[in-house]
Amino acid sequence: MDKKTFLKKMPPLRLAVYLFCAAMFVAMTAITAVRAANDALTESMVVMVGNAVMWLLPFVCRPLFKDKISDGVYAFAAVYVFFASFLGTIMGFYGKLWWYDMAMHTLFGYVGGMIGLFFACKLSDTQKLSPVFVALFCFAVSMMFGALWEVFEFSGDMILNNNAQGEPVTLPDGQIIRPVADTMEDIICNLCGAAAFVIHYAAHAISRRSLGFGALIRDFSKGKKPAHSAAGTQTEGTFVGKQAAEESAPACGSEEKEE
Repeated sequence: MDKKTFLKKMPPLRLAVYLFCAAMFVAMTAITAVRAANDALTESMVVMVGNAVMWLLPFVCRPLFKDKISDGVYAFAAVYVFFASFLGTIMGFYGKLWWYDMAMHTLFGYVGGMIGLFFACKLSDTQKLSPVFVALFCFAVSMMFGALWEVFEFSGDMILNNNAQGEPVTLPDGQIIRPVADTMEDIICNLCGAAAFVIHYAAHAISRRSLGFGALIRDFSKGKKPAHSAAGTQTEGTFVGKQAAEESAPACGSEEKEE
């Protein structure tokens, strides 16, 4: 297969993700090299290299997981990393804009709920789960990732001498501590984002309308082996979307009325 044929057969969204991630890897490599040459690294070399390598993950994960993770997930992840990591950390938006860190952590709380829904669709027969359980599971996963991120930031500050959780304060007795205000603000913002996801999902389940979750659930269910039972059946507390039944894809969550 020649190069042109290969590119034509590749889905447009996947090609766009590959091109975007490749361009960001080149950009990060160039920024790291220029700042290192000019002795103007505002972040440690480990952070810069880590941000550059992050853009190679789609090229590694795609052959490993194949269709178990859809192109839409990779695209969303790439956009989020661009705003949270590249603009926030590398371009200094966290320091330049007082609200940027809170906005990213709030968004991360909502994204954490989506990650929980992804796991629910991949690991469970969600036809047998009530919407209440799914919502609580997604909320718990979001808060777990928020806590793990704070642990990651704290570990980075301790090991790499960064200041992601605020500048250290020296007490009169010489003891050095790090304020917890930034950590608590991040966790509260994550909580707000997770709560927004739960409210959104509850509105979807109660109204039985898509509200964006129809396409999201079908996307997360791709690559999963169809259930032995006929798709489209209704069980207590759960409903299966019409389009998912037609495609014989496993259902997740509650039935939507197509708008």
